[in-house]
Amino acid sequence: MAAIPHLGEIMALSAAMIFAWTSIFFTTAGKRLGVTTLNLMRLLGAVVLLGVTHWLVAGRCWPEAPLASILWIGASGIVGLAIGDSALFRAFTMIGPRRGMLSMATAPVFTVVVAWLVLDEALGAMSLLGIAVVMGGVMLAVLGKDPGGGEFANPQRTLLLRGYLLAVVAAAGQGLGSAFVKIGMAGGTAEVDPLAATFVRMAFAFAAYWLVVLPQHGLRPLLRPLRDRRGTLSLALATVLGPYVSVYLSIVAIRHTETGVAQVLLGAVPVFVLLPAWLVYRDRPNAAALLGVVVAVTGGAILFLR
Repeated sequence: MAAIPHLGEIMALSAAMIFAWTSIFFTTAGKRLGVTTLNLMRLLGAVVLLGVTHWLVAGRCWPEAPLASILWIGASGIVGLAIGDSALFRAFTMIGPRRGMLSMATAPVFTVVVAWLVLDEALGAMSLLGIAVVMGGVMLAVLGKDPGGGEFANPQRTLLLRGYLLAVVAAAGQGLGSAFVKIGMAGGTAEVDPLAATFVRMAFAFAAYWLVVLPQHGLRPLLRPLRDRRGTLSLALATVLGPYVSVYLSIVAIRHTETGVAQVLLGAVPVFVLLPAWLVYRDRPNAAALLGVVVAVTGGAILFLR
């Protein structure tokens, strides 16, 4: 069978577009079910889907990897998927997916800085330029007057600030998580397969979140919101499309094109989310906010293609 031209690039763009729509479903689920219930059930569903897939592909329930690699990858799951995503979903419900995904454009900055501090990766002039461009784009969008529209129009200043801060926490979690998983996948005598690493990340995040949350709230109050059919359907769609389908497509992208190119295309989610955010929530950016998104994504491209 002939190879498909630019398969990696096509898969990366597909993953970014799917995750843009996934953020809409997560926003709806978070507002109707609550962020805690959303996170509990999302992690459970993702662990089951990824675990079954790993068993079918690898023929075993748990990946074979050195303990140090498992711990690094697991830590990345706790930081990025349990803590970071919790902050992101709460930001979605406060300021909307469009504004929330904008701050996620800063994630590559955290990845590059951690890689510089921990992995001794070079932080040269192009890296500093990329960081400056990302931060400039985000500041342009955040500090400009962006009333938005629809359900997320004209949020209170305090709410807006809290939402952006939560989104930055999410970006830091994703950036740190990416650096940690890179350490874990490259550790030991052999590299850890991306599918196995994704499953380990999700399993650790699932265990950590459930162990912390359940003793505080109890299971019954957290499951009660699932009676909301629209919220539960949004949750199911987001779980399948987000941590399962888009993750798989991103793995295919990284395997079939240069990692830097794949990461740049995957990082275009803040651009792709503009259309679904407008269609579903009528949350349309003004010119300054739109320019800020483009500038921030461009900065991420400079970071990964330096």
